[in-house]
Amino acid sequence: MPERFIRKWGPLDECGARNLVDEKATLRGLASVKTGRVMSLGVEIKGGTRGPAAPNRAPVQHFMLRDGGDYAAGLEERHGFGFSDDAILIPTHGTTHIDALCHVWQKGRMYNGFAASEVSSRGAAKCGIDKLQPIVTRAIFVDMAALAQAAPGYAIRCEDLVAAVERSGIKPEPGDALVVRTGWLASWRAGIGQPLVSAGLHHDCADWIIDSGFALVAADNPAVEVLPSRDPDSAVPLHIRLLRDSGIYLAELLDLDELSRMARSSFMLTIAPLRIQGGAGSPITPVAVL
Repeated sequence: MPERFIRKWGPLDECGARNLVDEKATLRGLASVKTGRVMSLGVEIKGGTRGPAAPNRAPVQHFMLRDGGDYAAGLEERHGFGFSDDAILIPTHGTTHIDALCHVWQKGRMYNGFAASEVSSRGAAKCGIDKLQPIVTRAIFVDMAALAQAAPGYAIRCEDLVAAVERSGIKPEPGDALVVRTGWLASWRAGIGQPLVSAGLHHDCADWIIDSGFALVAADNPAVEVLPSRDPDSAVPLHIRLLRDSGIYLAELLDLDELSRMARSSFMLTIAPLRIQGGAGSPITPVAVL
């Protein structure tokens, strides 16, 4: 029997839950600002390293195209100035990033029923990251690190996630972002964390996340969800339920360690992906305004 997709925003929609981030959601984000402090949630990008990304991602390559050494070797300044210039090569999922809706599929179908064949060597003709407009919304932050670090690959169950959000005193509304700290990035920095063994959300969190109206789920680990998966039939069941089935975006490898010391349950979150035509994801520097 063929699958039936719930086309909430119409059969041609390629934006998914970004549709929930309307003017009300953005104003709710602005209203959550209390101090005006601005904080980057992106990890450092360093050439020659793979960073905290999965081992199948290529290392970052950073090339200086012109530098001070060129001028020291005899290159003349022209028109009254000298300059430096550089270039980088980085996988779109190789640092702090957001997944496009074309990133995963099942049974040959991705978000909204589009065929996986719409993604070719030329990029994604449907649901590429270029379809995602900037997100400015309220984020609900929960620090689950004390629980999640009980064991490598700890699965945060739905009841634990719901309880943490309830303790925050913030009631989710459509278009909000859910930001979860697992402590994995801190473990990786300490030389303990492994990209393929990570505490994260159990797939039983999916229904509650969908019903709560979240447009985005972000975390400080490689996949948002627990690795390895607890579902014997899928390696990434939360990706399938949220990204593929529901159009809810996933952002991964955020640096939430400093934020965890701020004692804040909500803040304004801004995310602007690069406009990579047909991209399966994009590096981002999420910004929290507290």
